[in-house]
Amino acid sequence: MKKLYVLAASAALGISGLAQADESTVMRSNHDDYSLMIGGRIQADYATYFNKSFIGPNGSVTDAGAAGAKLRRARIFTAGKIAKDWKFKFQYEFTDSGAAGFKDAYFAYTGLIPGNTITLGQSKTFFTMDQLNSSNDNVFMERPLLEGLDTYGDRRMGLKITQSGDNWMLGLGGFMNALDEKMYTKYSGVARTAYTKQQTLASISSTTSNQSGIYTISGRAGYAPLHSEGSDLFFAADLNYTGFGDKNAAAFYGTRPETSVAGTKLLEAYVSNPKSQFNYTLETAAVAGPFSLEGAYVGMNVSRRLGLPTASFNGYYVQASYTLTGQPRNFKPKLGEFHYLEDIGPGGAWEVALRYSQLNLNDANAGIYGGRGNQITAGINWYANEHVRLMLNYSHAHVEAIPTTQPVNATWWNDPRYNTDMNILQFRGQFLF
Repeated sequence: MKKLYVLAASAALGISGLAQADESTVMRSNHDDYSLMIGGRIQADYATYFNKSFIGPNGSVTDAGAAGAKLRRARIFTAGKIAKDWKFKFQYEFTDSGAAGFKDAYFAYTGLIPGNTITLGQSKTFFTMDQLNSSNDNVFMERPLLEGLDTYGDRRMGLKITQSGDNWMLGLGGFMNALDEKMYTKYSGVARTAYTKQQTLASISSTTSNQSGIYTISGRAGYAPLHSEGSDLFFAADLNYTGFGDKNAAAFYGTRPETSVAGTKLLEAYVSNPKSQFNYTLETAAVAGPFSLEGAYVGMNVSRRLGLPTASFNGYYVQASYTLTGQPRNFKPKLGEFHYLEDIGPGGAWEVALRYSQLNLNDANAGIYGGRGNQITAGINWYANEHVRLMLNYSHAHVEAIPTTQPVNATWWNDPRYNTDMNILQFRGQFLF
């Protein structure tokens, strides 16, 4: 115990230097089999929208050239190791409040066999490497449109077991609710009014519950047949099954057009009387020196009670990046994730990237018309050092295929005024400490 006190004191006094950890740049102190890390992140976003009209965060119509700013993330965390085989991490997001602010909150045991980790608490489920990556390390400011299918993934309370080698990983987890679980307890009607963001024919009540009846079984397998310094080829597959309780009157899926400053989810769908959800992911990544390529496809089926037809959605993205200053992206096959750029020189590192993503929330057979969207984004990043990164993204988003009149068989009908085009210019300043 005395060792732990000494460790905590040395970290607090800043005796140790700054180092790069899995999720953030942190202050780190080590002493025998004990370690303590303290760190966090600040991400400040600014955006301008160039389009004929844009439906703003409160459903209001905003003219072309509208602009805004947002503190995207402001987090602090502590993580460490106790008695060699026990690890922990606790992370809080200050832009949220209450239970919604708790992100990673878990402890883990690593002493069973080499390469094995058993995690208990709130941690990420398995859903594409772009979701598993820390937001500190992703090439673009926002994750691709298919994130809208991960409503019942991301971070949840549960038990997770992973096993890995130098170029492969396996993971399996069982999860219950998230600490800020939202449950839709009422649903009637089908329509949404975009400008007021009200449901004209629907009554939807969202409550936060630790007894939602929602559970998830999540698995992942990844393998890199090629892995050496600056050269990687990786393939992975994820499987997720989610069960819904009888109190869940509706399941929700939706996403913003890859910008956080404007909060409206132009692509949005509610599935009434959900029974279970199954989604699968096929993905790949490649690194060849300063060039990297990454992509994923997600398919989803939501079965329903009362004999209602199954709803099917899908999405995909593909992206490429090139580091103008020559550094390869830092890929970790044993995790199936990209981490922060390494070997940043005195003048920093420059990176350019291009991504295309698509999400389809339409299923005429199930009577659900949430819309279909695609987006192309170009970005340029400057890594000043391991603590500071500046990002500039320009993208064009297109939403279509929402019927202009309510279909006869509709069980959900998004507002057709969301059939629109948007051009988005946004900037982020990121500081890791």
